[in-house]
Amino acid sequence: MSAKERDALQASLAKLESTLQSKSPFVFNKLAAGASQQEISTLRSELGGTQIQCLETWYRWHNGCTDRLTDILPLGRMLSIAESLRDRKETQNIPFVDAKRKSALKILDDSAGDGFFLDISNSNPRIFYHMLEDPYPRDYGTFEEFVTFIDAVHEAGLASQNEHGMVAFDLDRYQKLEAEYLERIEKAGE
Repeated sequence: MSAKERDALQASLAKLESTLQSKSPFVFNKLAAGASQQEISTLRSELGGTQIQCLETWYRWHNGCTDRLTDILPLGRMLSIAESLRDRKETQNIPFVDAKRKSALKILDDSAGDGFFLDISNSNPRIFYHMLEDPYPRDYGTFEEFVTFIDAVHEAGLASQNEHGMVAFDLDRYQKLEAEYLERIEKAGE
């Protein structure tokens, strides 16, 4: 990452932090503390010594959630470094999983085995959503763009807490916001 890209990601995470505190405290209060240097070292080691700055910045911000019920997006609970690495190891042994998913690292889980991944094999890592039964992953942009999208979801007030303590999203409004975001990402990539 360039210094400009690093600063943009850190600014986006700071904005998301503020938005979650004010608009979705039921999510914010369930985020784990940032990753320790030892956890970051484990991440690097498990990824073959590779340092992926955007990923490390994400985990230094918050290293997953403190429970298994708190989604930051529909179909997206933040995973800790340990959970992400465990998922990656398990994926390596699943037949018929495509190479892109096997080489990626899941950062948000949809609780059905699928979720949002970071393509760490690319020199410019991008986020994608993938389901095992769907051969075509959907691109969600750079880490900074993705964090800005998460922020927009919470800024719009699309998340609430239901009577069971789980995060519920206004899915109609979410799908509209997501479609607009994905269209912008697609146009920017042309």
